Amino acid sequence: MHSAAATRAPRPAHSALAEEFGEVLARLHGFLRRTILPDQMSLTQALVLHTLRERGAQRVTDLAGIEGVRQPTCTVLVNTMEAEGWVARTVDLSDRRAVLVELTDRGREVLDGITRARAAVLDRYLDGLTDAERDALAAALPGLTRLIQLGAADQSGGDAGRG
Repeated sequence: MHSAAATRAPRPAHSALAEEFGEVLARLHGFLRRTILPDQMSLTQALVLHTLRERGAQRVTDLAGIEGVRQPTCTVLVNTMEAEGWVARTVDLSDRRAVLVELTDRGREVLDGITRARAAVLDRYLDGLTDAERDALAAALPGLTRLIQLGAADQSGGDAGRG
């Protein structure tokens, strides 16, 4: 579901910004992913672990919808993560026929390690920037957070981030 703002033609100034910003984010994302994820972990697995930490235990079908993958793909991801000890399956107490996937202590440790590694890598490179460049990045954080909120609201079909 797309918001009205998403269906409007972009203004020329926004279009150039969107292209350049998207390119920079993609390159930063790729660099961080290669640098901080454990060798045996895929990006999708990391995202699923993060979702479980943020939202709590989920059914596989719900996880698949949240992550934008097909249910059989999500089942394979969960099986692999369970074999690694990052997640566990439990019975849904509200519907004993259903199974929930939850983050294990080992999964939390892995996520904490990823968070520490990301902070360490970014800290090292932030140290190479000028004060003005670091200030500019800090000033951009509220806008970046707002972009995430708008995107999340758009994906969920809600309007929580709009306004």
